[in-house]
Amino acid sequence: MAAERWMLQTKKADFHEMARIHHITPVTARIIRNRDIVGEEAVEKYLRGSLKDLYSPHLLKDMDLAVEILKEKTEQGKRIRIVGDYDIDGVCSTYLLFRALTRIGAHVDYEIPDRIRDGYGINESIIRAAAEDGVDTILTCDNGIAAVAQISLAKELGLTVLITDHHDIMQEDGHDLLPPADAVVNPKQSECSYPYPEICGGMVAYKLVKALYEAFSVSEEEWLSMLEFAAIATVGDVMKLRDENRIIVKEGLKRIANTKSIGLLKLIERNDLDKDQITAYHIGFVIGPCLNAGGRLQTA
Repeated sequence: MAAERWMLQTKKADFHEMARIHHITPVTARIIRNRDIVGEEAVEKYLRGSLKDLYSPHLLKDMDLAVEILKEKTEQGKRIRIVGDYDIDGVCSTYLLFRALTRIGAHVDYEIPDRIRDGYGINESIIRAAAEDGVDTILTCDNGIAAVAQISLAKELGLTVLITDHHDIMQEDGHDLLPPADAVVNPKQSECSYPYPEICGGMVAYKLVKALYEAFSVSEEEWLSMLEFAAIATVGDVMKLRDENRIIVKEGLKRIANTKSIGLLKLIERNDLDKDQITAYHIGFVIGPCLNAGGRLQTA
């Protein structure tokens, strides 16, 4: 068996000076530079970023509009249906939104597409079923940004549609091709000024939860009590651990030991894990596959 050969990247910087300023080793300084983290503020945030460094959800385009609509629908007792996805990001997104909307008193249920019957994302049968069930508002998470024809049908049937997603947006003549939804919350929109668009669907949902809780005067601690699910979604969807993602995963891992989620605690217990020693590895290769398996074995 041939010996491994390590190739060192050679991006230039004064690694000893970086090490001195940030109290790290020159090797760590080189790794950070190789990841294109440049500037004292960026390096410090990478190393020691905290919850206070998270960006405001109100920086997301249409966030305030989505909250305004959900607040109105909740107060009017209108029926809201969350449409999620069957992977780890979609499941966590659905859970976060369902828990939050239930908390504020919304009349809410959810639908996760069947992998075999429905395929990925919202489809016409899901929309027609919602209309037949008397649903007033559809709220997507981790899907919907490409569903132009499907959302057009929903609008024809008189439904209010709110999209939360993080996937890339189709282009037409150099412009975003967006579904005709009442609000679209996706950091990848060209007109969205969100500072770090490389977040997962669970993070977009988690941002919406924060803005909703603010609108309903729910304490920030209740929002923070769900942080571990944004972290699980971020690792499970293989997002880059930079900027906001790095902070949410670091803080989320700390909080898993004290999670109030019986389901998550049982998954940890069933896999013979120590809840006080959960790492990103355990999310990516133990807990995450369990959540993904639901949609493969039967329904998520």
